[in-house]
This record gives sequence, structure tokens and C-alpha cells, in this order.
Amino acid sequence: MKKISLTFITAIFATFSLSAFSAPANQTKVIPQQCEQLFKEAENLIADAEKQPGTHTQISKMKNKLNQSKKQILEMELATQTKSCNQGLAKLNSLKQQQPD
Repeated sequence: MKKISLTFITAIFATFSLSAFSAPANQTKVIPQQCEQLFKEAENLIADAEKQPGTHTQISKMKNKLNQSKKQILEMELATQTKSCNQGLAKLNSLKQQQPD
């Protein structure tokens, strides 16, 4: 299992937050597949971080930040949700490749 650094997870949430302010609110409840995938990946990262020593003090903050980011993204127009989640997935994949094994 790769060691998940807090910096790595913080960078992912920063991507969520930066993307989340780019469009007006939307009333639809449809969640794009890209966003479902991004949220699942972020939840998996948090679950992995919970298993590592020294991260327990930050887990609650990470979960709260993820939930806040989800709400912000889901308030966007559908096209912007998709674009933002695609950007988040690209950033996540880029950061994963930079992580040491």
C-alpha cells in the first residue's frame, strides 16, 4: 500500500475547491460519472490515510473538506460539474504518479 501524505490529500481538496467556484448553482440532482469516480477516489484516499500512523488527527478535517467540496461541486451546472470533476481526476492521477511506492 502506498503511503498517503496529507499534502497529497490536501492538494486534491484544493482542486475540488478551486473548481467549485467556477459556475452558478444548478437545481438538478444528476451526478456525472466523473464526479462519482472522483468522490469515490477521494473517499478511498481518506480510508487509506486512516490506516496510517499519525494521520488520525487530520481525518475529520479531511472528511469535512471532502463533504464541503462535494456540496460545492454539486451546486454547479451539470456541464461545469463534469468539467470540474474531469480536472480533479486529471490532477488526482497526476499526483498519484508523483507519489513514491
